Amino acid sequence: MDKLKDQILSAVNVYKSGNLSKAEQVSKKLIKANPNVTFLYNLLGLILTGQKKLDEAIECYEKGLKIDPNYALIYNNLGLLFFKKQTDEGISKAENYYKKSIALDKNISEPYTNLGNLHAHLNNNEVSINYHKKGIAISPKSHLAHYSISNVYIAVGNFLDAKKHLKETIKLNPNFFLAHRNLSRMTKYTKNEEHLAELERIYKNIKKDEIEYSIHISFALGKAYEDIKNFDESFALYKKANSLCRKRINFSIDSEIKRFNEIKNTFNIGLYNKFKNTGHSNFSPIFIVGMPRSGTTLVEQILSSHNKVFGADEINFIPQLIKKRFGNNNMNLFFTGAVNFDEDDFKKIGKEYHDKVSKISNNSDRSTDKLPINFQSIGFIKLILPNAKIIHCCRNPQDTIFSIFKNYFPNRALGFGYNLVELVEYYNLYFDLMAYWNKLLPNFIFNISYESLISNTKDQIRNLLNFCNLDWQDDCLKFYNNKRPIKTASDLQARKKIFNTSIDSWKNYEKHLKECLVKLKH
Repeated sequence: MDKLKDQILSAVNVYKSGNLSKAEQVSKKLIKANPNVTFLYNLLGLILTGQKKLDEAIECYEKGLKIDPNYALIYNNLGLLFFKKQTDEGISKAENYYKKSIALDKNISEPYTNLGNLHAHLNNNEVSINYHKKGIAISPKSHLAHYSISNVYIAVGNFLDAKKHLKETIKLNPNFFLAHRNLSRMTKYTKNEEHLAELERIYKNIKKDEIEYSIHISFALGKAYEDIKNFDESFALYKKANSLCRKRINFSIDSEIKRFNEIKNTFNIGLYNKFKNTGHSNFSPIFIVGMPRSGTTLVEQILSSHNKVFGADEINFIPQLIKKRFGNNNMNLFFTGAVNFDEDDFKKIGKEYHDKVSKISNNSDRSTDKLPINFQSIGFIKLILPNAKIIHCCRNPQDTIFSIFKNYFPNRALGFGYNLVELVEYYNLYFDLMAYWNKLLPNFIFNISYESLISNTKDQIRNLLNFCNLDWQDDCLKFYNNKRPIKTASDLQARKKIFNTSIDSWKNYEKHLKECLVKLKH
């Protein structure tokens, strides 16, 4: 028995080392020799999950449950797998597995924390916080439990409790880089700030192969140096973080140029003459589009302060519907007759979008969809939802470029954001496409300038509401009181009153940026 314990401990250590391929071999060998040890199936399931072999992991967990149907942690881990699917069915199964885990063993914290994360995903934030608190009560020294609840507090604007739990996370695990980066976003640094010294110490000790660690600490320390006006060091750190991010992704600006040209070739005046009066006309959603960091979150915060408007945040429904209907094909083939296309399809797709939004918005009359990248799909939106309202947020291009560059985006779809030359080229593609949409679809798009919204707030909000056919409400002017959850990089700014300190902030880095920015279109 002692020998088996030593062998299991050895397998666990290989898993913790990150050598998942070797860990899988060792675990499978142990299972073959000890087929009735449930722990080994749970361990192998974790190893397979880490390698994204999700179906194999599920099969492995199920084998473990045949040996011991009361093994609580396996139900928890099965829940994690189904939650990763991000489907209604997957989320429902995940919730059931977490609750089953708790029913079998009320003394493990993980399923409570995972239920907290699940309900945060569903924007059930009070429920989420309650589950997280239960998890922390069971395992007060779990840094992941404290970190998870901090994310919910950030989303709902409770920054005091968020900082408290982030500091506790770091106290329990000083090297937990995600907590350091989030804490940096919420801290206004001075040269004597304790966390600044801690970030500097951590940065000096990062090893070359600790890429993820280096990315997050570099963003965090870059922000801290920006606060204390050490702009040269700040830029060097932002540049390093972006360079490391860029190496991890597959992005081609040439592919983007080709795709933007295909969009223009597909959506032309001939197409709209051919398909007149199409789409689902019984719904008027508000799409807020533009480049990231252009004021889209602020505009959604303003509009969702109106009592008739549900703020859905960044929902992926339009890209999902395009992929479902057209796959990765050029839509031009469908619209020009190479493949049969029924006009009723536009109505069906629009209705499907309506149904998806109604499900998450409690059937609200109006809703916002703040996925900035939908600027590419304005022509498609016009066909499926002819009464939609498009709000295009634009901002000083230099500020836009640098604000993207200095922020970490977990969404790999924003692959254009990690190299200044590529970022400028992508911005120019966006700029040309928006000019094209405004010319092709007059009166369909309301262009709002971030700088004008800051300097002439009340009039701009009034114009915004008029375009959306919404009556004036003072709450829209007091948008900072809006308690809806925010889960974007602008979560902190959108909770504050209008301020102008971010305007022309790129000039602090002008000597580092001017060579790239000279090619920017205005």
